[in-house]
Amino acid sequence: MSRASTTLRRLGRRYRALGLTLAASAALVAVTSPIESSPGLAIAAFDPDVATSPVVTVPPGATTPEEAAGAVQAGTGAPGAPGDAASAEGGPGSGPAATAAPKNCDPATGRVRFPSVYAPPCVVPVSDNGGATYQGVSGNAIKVVLYRGQSDPAVDALIRAAGASDSPQDVLATYRDWFEMFQTNFETYGRRVTLDVIDASGPSDDDAAARADAIKVATDMKPFAVIGGPAAFVDELASRGIVVITQLQRPIEYFADRAPFVYGTQMSSTQAFVLFAEYVGKRLAGRPARHAGAPALQQQTRSLGLVYLDTAEGIYKPGVDAFERELTKYGASLTDRISYEGDINRAQEQSRLIISRLKDKGVTSVLFSGDPVAPIFLTQEATAQNYHPEWVIPGGTLVDTNFFGRTYDQDQWSHAFGVSQLWIRPPQEQTEPYYQHVWQFGRPPAAKSSYEILYQEPWVFFHGIHMAGANLNPRTFRDGLFSLPVGGAGLFTQVQRSFGRAGGWPFDDWTGFDTVTEVWWDPSANGSDEVGNVGAGMFQFVDGGRRYAPGQWSNDEPAVFDPSRSMTHYESLPPNDQYPTYAKGG
Repeated sequence: MSRASTTLRRLGRRYRALGLTLAASAALVAVTSPIESSPGLAIAAFDPDVATSPVVTVPPGATTPEEAAGAVQAGTGAPGAPGDAASAEGGPGSGPAATAAPKNCDPATGRVRFPSVYAPPCVVPVSDNGGATYQGVSGNAIKVVLYRGQSDPAVDALIRAAGASDSPQDVLATYRDWFEMFQTNFETYGRRVTLDVIDASGPSDDDAAARADAIKVATDMKPFAVIGGPAAFVDELASRGIVVITQLQRPIEYFADRAPFVYGTQMSSTQAFVLFAEYVGKRLAGRPARHAGAPALQQQTRSLGLVYLDTAEGIYKPGVDAFERELTKYGASLTDRISYEGDINRAQEQSRLIISRLKDKGVTSVLFSGDPVAPIFLTQEATAQNYHPEWVIPGGTLVDTNFFGRTYDQDQWSHAFGVSQLWIRPPQEQTEPYYQHVWQFGRPPAAKSSYEILYQEPWVFFHGIHMAGANLNPRTFRDGLFSLPVGGAGLFTQVQRSFGRAGGWPFDDWTGFDTVTEVWWDPSANGSDEVGNVGAGMFQFVDGGRRYAPGQWSNDEPAVFDPSRSMTHYESLPPNDQYPTYAKGG
């Protein structure tokens, strides 16, 4: 893959916060197509026998990554019931010599005294945690390693010009703050979580370097868990029985095949494409393209053309095939589908060819599923060729942020709408991560642009540790996360989070997000983007930011481009979205 392609991926990775959980920061994770998948995805999405985790689980007696990984790869080990924490030794609150009082427990709610709608249930601590239960776990410590990818001066310059910049020092300081905050408030059963760092030895598209880094982590650093890293790095660690928390967006089979070692912080591509196909099939297909920029196109029945990011090897093609199959459930189909490579040196040339082809084929509605930089070139070229379609987005790759939306041709982007995995925002000081940081430390986070996304991996890790119990290993970590109650259901300023079968998916869910919302671009709306820049151009959220799980989209026309039914933000948290507040941090 080209260096320019790497640059595009780093752009998303370096500032995955631009709001939320959709790309990555200094831990660096690839931005990928939300409809990436495997050939069997259309079936797997609703077939528990295909999409569930393997029947085998880590044997209860496994204390090394070699034993754990070997059991899974060999198809042996203790049969388990994924999603049932009771099946695991050392599950929530278990362990020898339980003490009397749960840590930080609010008896009124039965949850940890922590200002969050996701605060986990109270668990009973122990006086004897059993000592070393797995590699990286001793009687007094749990070892975690943070992967830091190489920076790119060109990307850094682009990000700074757009108004966002966090130094590596601020990013690392904020990671350490999140670890300290969760450590203080959640149960870790007498163990302190330590955070070490490994700096990448090569660019993120250098698989050999990534695997070498992973081997170094596994053999020299020997952690229980690792945060971040490119796909080759993650795969090597999982094969060696080490838990990885990642922001890679992959099909659900990716996680099931690596169970119980890899966990995602955002929605899997399986879930994203199911929700997007339902939206397109129910609300758009077979109707006039009324939101196109050209009057002639507005009168035509929608002709759908998909533009998607791919590699020279075509690794995302199977996902697009599955997406097309999913559309047929609603009687919909694509007029055309065009892939492009993320090579910024060829972006203008590729855009010219793509727009010319879409225009010649009479596509009224462009479904764009790619990186957040490509629309800069595509929308400029569309205007140059006097082509004014609808732009329909699936969310999930920063294209649905105000930050990037302001960089696109506004004549074109004023006809952009669709699905977003993001959520409508209250004032910054009322968002959970920002409020929690001030509550805990008495000051804002150092990483002003990316604090919210840096929060996501520690969130997953410490919820798993809290619920796993004293006998910590990958099996109990999995069962701990799978036993978490659903959080954020029915809220507008928070996304619904769940793992396992708790959220209603017909397969084991190894990632954090369940719901999406409907948005449209308003070039005249003024306000702050995701990193605090005030200016014109904002995404409007329909019906106050109402969120949708599978099966919940109606067959009604989208209520987009109607200011009376939309808003860009909340002035304060709506009543149902209020989280509990407590006097002070731990």
